[in-house]
Amino acid sequence: MEQLGAAEMIDVLAAEAERARRALDVATASISVWQREQGSLHTLVNAGALAPGEQERPGDEVYPVHSFPALVTLLDRKTPYCFGLGDPIDVSSASLAASLGKETQAAAPINVHGEVWGSLWVATLPGDRPLTRDDLPQVVRAANAIARALTRLS
Repeated sequence: MEQLGAAEMIDVLAAEAERARRALDVATASISVWQREQGSLHTLVNAGALAPGEQERPGDEVYPVHSFPALVTLLDRKTPYCFGLGDPIDVSSASLAASLGKETQAAAPINVHGEVWGSLWVATLPGDRPLTRDDLPQVVRAANAIARALTRLS
């Protein structure tokens, strides 16, 4: 299969983010790529209910991994996380969710060829059914589906 261009890859990822959002019944789903050398996570697509200023295909939405303890665990240890109502949460993750108008959140690594390529992050709005640790298997399955789509692209 011929290598797709960056625009086509973003189109595929946008469709995968929307598919994950609907399957998980969440307000928002975001797919980000891990830029190891820069120590950052760069969001490529956001789907669903976006906060003012958020974009479906952001060019500059970048998060320093070391500033988010949950991201360090997610990316370095390949460990998904969920911050449900009343769960302990790191200040950076809580602040980000609040700034985006989100209430609960979960994320899973996207592993391609045995390496962490990036992450799937999902979140709910206040008043939605909150995410709990029981949702993590479904979030992981959605991340695995994205990984399969990325493998098909390469």
